[in-house]
Amino acid sequence: MRIAVIFPNLNGSPQTLDLGLVYLATYISERTHHQIKIIDTTFHSRHWRSHVRSQIEEFKPDVIGFSVFSVLWDYSQQIARDIRTYWNVPHIFGGYQAVMDPEPTIESDVVDVICTGEGEHTLAEYLDTLEQKKPLKGVKGIWFKEGGKVIKNDFRPAIPDLDTLPFPNWDLFDDIEKYLFFLGRLYAIGTRGCPYRCSFCAETSLEVTFAGKRWRERSPEKYVEEISYQYEKYKNRGMVGAHLFDTVFSFNDQWLDRWTAQYRVKGLDKKLPFTVFVRPDNKNAAPLKILKLAEAGCAQVRMGIESGDDSIRKAELKKPGCTNTGIYEIVAKLNDAGILAKTYSIIGFPHDTEGSVRRTIRFADNPMVQTQFVLSYTPIQGTPMAMKMKEGMNSKGTKNVHSFHFSGGVKNSNYSRWFVDRMLLWCYLYFGTKQAAASFLADPINFLKVVPSRIVMGLYWGNPLLLTTLYGIIHASFWPGWRRRQKRRWNRKFRVLYQTVVAR
Repeated sequence: MRIAVIFPNLNGSPQTLDLGLVYLATYISERTHHQIKIIDTTFHSRHWRSHVRSQIEEFKPDVIGFSVFSVLWDYSQQIARDIRTYWNVPHIFGGYQAVMDPEPTIESDVVDVICTGEGEHTLAEYLDTLEQKKPLKGVKGIWFKEGGKVIKNDFRPAIPDLDTLPFPNWDLFDDIEKYLFFLGRLYAIGTRGCPYRCSFCAETSLEVTFAGKRWRERSPEKYVEEISYQYEKYKNRGMVGAHLFDTVFSFNDQWLDRWTAQYRVKGLDKKLPFTVFVRPDNKNAAPLKILKLAEAGCAQVRMGIESGDDSIRKAELKKPGCTNTGIYEIVAKLNDAGILAKTYSIIGFPHDTEGSVRRTIRFADNPMVQTQFVLSYTPIQGTPMAMKMKEGMNSKGTKNVHSFHFSGGVKNSNYSRWFVDRMLLWCYLYFGTKQAAASFLADPINFLKVVPSRIVMGLYWGNPLLLTTLYGIIHASFWPGWRRRQKRRWNRKFRVLYQTVVAR
């Protein structure tokens, strides 16, 4: 069987590399006799119809799949309807949208089958069953339409041993060099799931909808082996850093010890800097863990601080243990260890007021933080926060949300209709200008080499100007320069300031 899987990224944002899709495609390609092709619209948004059609007519798939983030759900239906006009084969939908919101997904007129969990084993059995012309009734992990009715097969348990999966083959993305051009790094992940239950996060919903244990860890040695393999494969094609996508990279003490030790054994600490996501609390960002990350060559720690208010974090976001004081101290410890801090804040929550939004932005504006992202809240179906809302609509009065960056928050009587949009634009201009200045001062020659070319090629490929500029000024090639500059600033000014504040 031949299956073409569409990545429906019509907004053209070049940072959205789909880890789930590349794992799925690699498994089908390497562990089954079926053939698979990824059709990615990211760099073809201006002419997506002709691009998708030419790829399909050349490959001649027996099945067409869609890997769908919830924010790309409308795009995927648009593409599927267009495909129906010239290529009539079954459509199977998977990804976050199908798993977290299965009922509306299967009800769509362009959907024949949905995958209700992890796709590697399910898709392989689905293709085998179609090929053998057997009934779909016995295939665990899918819902399908038959005779005008929706048949809901049993859920398939999550894959217990992640080490049994092959290393992702990023070359299955035809445009992988373009992604590397913009990002300078490839994604990797050594866990699936999350041990925490934040009210706004997709992982909380997935924990409920998945069959079996959601939180699983690969062996740290196997994880490092994959990163080393990818670096050797792509180091001459633009990879200068590793972007690790684990939701709580430092959660397991022993696992972290083994991972950092193995990273040093492989010699990657000297040649491949990496960025990890760490929950900003005393467990996950303990001083010893920060030290271990620094010794392994960690260039950047990413942290979700979300709100600027302790009470909101605890009561509304269900994120206890993450306090303003604690975050301030963690950022200082990262600076002291020579690790860059990158924070993510969210505005436009259902409970937000003008005051809480402004407090969040002020808290994000920490001079010890190298990179600040401020995003607007996007209600994700199936999460506790979204389920509490009476209307899953954004402040512009539309249900069609296509971006985590620009959704505009949700309808809220606490402020005017365009308040979140205005504040978000201000944040992009303010923090973006600061980031551009920091990148230029850290490495002027590299800045002039990297940023203008990303802007020009982004315009040529039809990618959003704001995002291509943004990802140009935070390109992984700036990490060494940022670290040198931040170390000087920390030693000259902020170390003393921090010690003074603590002393008080």
